Amino acid sequence: MFTSPLLLVCLAIGCGALLGRFSVKKVSLGVAGVLFAGIMCGFLEPSVKPPDALATFGLALFVYAIGLSSSDFLIDTWAHGGWRYLLIPPLALGAAFLVDVMVSRLLNIPVSTSAGVFAGALTNTPSLAAATTALGSKGAEATLGYAMAYPLGVLIPILMLSLPFRHETPKGGEKLTRAVLLVANLTSPGESITGILEKSSLSIRFARCVRGTEQFVISGNSVIMNGDIVTVIGFLPDVQRATEVLGSECTDEILNDRSQLDTRRIFVSNPELCGKTLRQIGVFRNFEGLVTRVRRGDRDFIPTADTTILPGDRLRIIAPRENLTAISEFIGDSYQEASEFNVLTFGLGLAMGIALGTVDINLPMGVGTFEIGPVAGCLIVALVLGAVGRTGPLTWYLPYGASMSLRQLGLVLFLACAGIKAGSLLYSAPLDGNAVILGVCITTVTCLVTLVLARMIAGKSWPFIGGILAGVQTQPAVLGFAAGRCGNEQVEAGYSETYPLSMLLKIVLVQFFLLFMK
Repeated sequence: MFTSPLLLVCLAIGCGALLGRFSVKKVSLGVAGVLFAGIMCGFLEPSVKPPDALATFGLALFVYAIGLSSSDFLIDTWAHGGWRYLLIPPLALGAAFLVDVMVSRLLNIPVSTSAGVFAGALTNTPSLAAATTALGSKGAEATLGYAMAYPLGVLIPILMLSLPFRHETPKGGEKLTRAVLLVANLTSPGESITGILEKSSLSIRFARCVRGTEQFVISGNSVIMNGDIVTVIGFLPDVQRATEVLGSECTDEILNDRSQLDTRRIFVSNPELCGKTLRQIGVFRNFEGLVTRVRRGDRDFIPTADTTILPGDRLRIIAPRENLTAISEFIGDSYQEASEFNVLTFGLGLAMGIALGTVDINLPMGVGTFEIGPVAGCLIVALVLGAVGRTGPLTWYLPYGASMSLRQLGLVLFLACAGIKAGSLLYSAPLDGNAVILGVCITTVTCLVTLVLARMIAGKSWPFIGGILAGVQTQPAVLGFAAGRCGNEQVEAGYSETYPLSMLLKIVLVQFFLLFMK
């Protein structure tokens, strides 16, 4: 019926998206539905095979976008003492590697199938891409093993979290709030805002001050006095604490007076500012304005002077009314430009990653040579470039919206191609019960090791532990289940701690498995 590979790929993507929307108790396949739709398409049209380069390029897009956005999480992890959580992925995935070696030999499962089961049991499509690239003509066997192990790789961690989550109730993530305070409790007149914040351990952002008929923006060096009316921004507990320390809450009529100061949301679209800190940009220094909050994606947070500004960020700025137009022109404030990405740096970054993946690494004792592959190469380069941010006039960051679109496009391209190739094998390679057993063993051991280690490090914070498990599994469905049950930001925090390293380790370990078993 279908003779065009591209037509079949697009059909698999569309049908897979529909399949992924079906859910059972809020659990669905999501984007993984494209893989199973691809298997059905490949089974119906076994003679039509999409080009290998299309699948590789799709995964390169996916991991490159992931790497650029995840590098900051790794840096923050090390900077704030969270390096202990980085011990969990190597130990958990190392145990999975040993289980794969021992059980596959015990059950006499082909190496190509075992490599795919390893990727499927850990629900990681980039590692499948690395395996299929290394296996060549036998790559479709790995994809079939992946498809057999994947569903249980999603279900088992969800079942393991169901028991400890039975007492968790959904909690809304903390939202930034604003309050107007009458200052009355200061005992040291002339003390700067920075001194007040440090002495009282307040995590808030001051915005404006009203003193008599005068209004001015509050910076870190500003001085407030008893009788001043100030606005503060922060999370509710911090704002309540600030109210106790400074004075009392008063009416918010001040917010309606925009005769001197005004606020505006401004998109960051000026490429010369992207990758720089607020201190380097100098909004207060140049325009007497203050960035009171940053919205990145769907998340609002209070910035500091060292906060790095990324393309597509929305800055809430308070400044003298006459300066707001100049600030908008300086920052850009173009939604169209904020949605576009730098094609030059994007192409150079992908090229460097693919080139790194083709470098032969000589292993000791004459074992042979090893290539990390284009997928892992792109991930490593993206992590480095994301940490660097800028190289002279070149900005490596991707706008948030463009990053999400590219990673989704790349992932569905790969899943459709991989599924079609696996589906064409169903005529000659029936489902193997031993492969399913192997997948169950790998997933179960990985989850148990992760939960034990996370409990030892993180204590009784089950929402955070659930996020860690979702990150080790690199599984959005587990993340969605944990967030649905707990509904707070601890889940996403745990996910970000382990996701990037787990992604990289799975790509490397599946190739070491193929070398070791050979």
